[in-house]
Amino acid sequence: MSAADGPVEFDPADFGTVPSSRALRRWMRSTRRRHADRSFWEIFEDVYLVLFTLAMAGASGGNVVRHLNSSAAGCTSSACGELAAALPWIAVPLLLATTLRVLLAVGPVSASRATGFWLLATPVDRGALLRPTYRVVVGVVAAIGVLAGAVTWALVGAAWGDVLAVALLIGALLVCAAVAAVWAQQSKRRSRWALRASDVLLAVAILPALALALRPDPTSSVQTANVIIAEYDSRAVEDRSYLVVLGVAAAVLLGAVLAVFAARTLDRLSRVSVIAGGELLAGLAGAASSLDISMLGDVIAGRHWRLKGRVRSHRGRGANGVAIVHREFRRILRWPRRLAVAFALLVVPYAVHGLGVAVLVPVAAAIAGFIAVRPLLDGLRTACRSTGLARAMGMEVRDLRIVMAVVPALFTALWVLLAAPAIGSPAPSFAVAAGIISGTVRQASARPPSYAGPLLTSPMGAIPPGLFSQPARGLDLLILCLAPVLLNLGTLWVVAIPTAVLAVMFAVRPKTD
Repeated sequence: MSAADGPVEFDPADFGTVPSSRALRRWMRSTRRRHADRSFWEIFEDVYLVLFTLAMAGASGGNVVRHLNSSAAGCTSSACGELAAALPWIAVPLLLATTLRVLLAVGPVSASRATGFWLLATPVDRGALLRPTYRVVVGVVAAIGVLAGAVTWALVGAAWGDVLAVALLIGALLVCAAVAAVWAQQSKRRSRWALRASDVLLAVAILPALALALRPDPTSSVQTANVIIAEYDSRAVEDRSYLVVLGVAAAVLLGAVLAVFAARTLDRLSRVSVIAGGELLAGLAGAASSLDISMLGDVIAGRHWRLKGRVRSHRGRGANGVAIVHREFRRILRWPRRLAVAFALLVVPYAVHGLGVAVLVPVAAAIAGFIAVRPLLDGLRTACRSTGLARAMGMEVRDLRIVMAVVPALFTALWVLLAAPAIGSPAPSFAVAAGIISGTVRQASARPPSYAGPLLTSPMGAIPPGLFSQPARGLDLLILCLAPVLLNLGTLWVVAIPTAVLAVMFAVRPKTD
């Protein structure tokens, strides 16, 4: 039969029996073991170091959480009771929204390009091939949910029985969210609706936080409110404990049933979406290995624009610096969800102020503003990391950094202006704004990680010393601008030090080599 007679159809009789996925994985495992060049004890040494490190970190962290739980349990102010009452309506929707968005950004089910080319394109059952990866995703999400729920409720002074119940409940809910993300991965329309659902959940989390932040008087009726809350909690524990147990059991059962049901639909996943998630994980692993925080955002942004494909073009305005400012403004508006998240972070300083901890408001505002403004400087980072692109713009790198920081600086000023009632006086607000813009610009215009110099010995192996300073770039200027506020210095120092930091930041030419 010639090729002109029609398309070639697969016939198992021509190629033999199609192997099962289990047999294929068994063969791959045996092949890897035959080519292994390390003994069992060499591998065990590395695993032992990792397990010992995790055990030490877990013991230290658990001890800290236990002490904080004891301190929070003895709190007698009304702010503690109001925070405990509002926490479920803040933490649960926030965790669900974060889980959906992170999993949809990754896949959540993913595979490497080699697996997609050699295995997923064959007649082997695709669902069976992807099922181990799916189980890992569900297991990791469940573990993170249990840990996040336990730590969150322990920090507000809840009883350890309640902490365990809430941890299991949140773990089951996050498993349901992971199953929903797998279901949404099967089509682009479902993915869009899942992203909209995550936005709704984020709004649901913001509303009680905003109500907590705008409460009229955090110090009034302290003892009365505490007594009422304590009596209500005691009655709830006595009368509704069995309902809590039934609710947790129902949530765990529902999560298990949905996880089993979603495992049977893995064959509907497209090979393109699975391979895209694998490439994203590979890029994130490379960025994490170099401790380059900015590269992590670049990998996610690159995936976003590849999936988007194209945007509507607009004619530029002006020339030289004015044209660059206009294009930066247009580029920021093309991703409106980032602006929505940035303005949603305004709840953080108001929530801290509503709890009556006025000392921590500038720190909370600075960290939230840093997270809000940093994604707006992707254009500056691209120009500083590409010498050819910077030369094509016809400007020096120092001038280019000033021009491309104009739009983020205006957004920073607007953000701090909206947060100023919570921060307090104008001087700390100026210090917060200066710390945000100087820190984000420094991090965006920083050089790639340096691998030069002698290596330092660590339990993870030899590490170049240049990697240690990579995560601290940007945050050092943020802390320096906030130092006079935290040290309670005079107004002159609160304004003079951030001004000097801004002047030096934009006067020094960034290193690109």
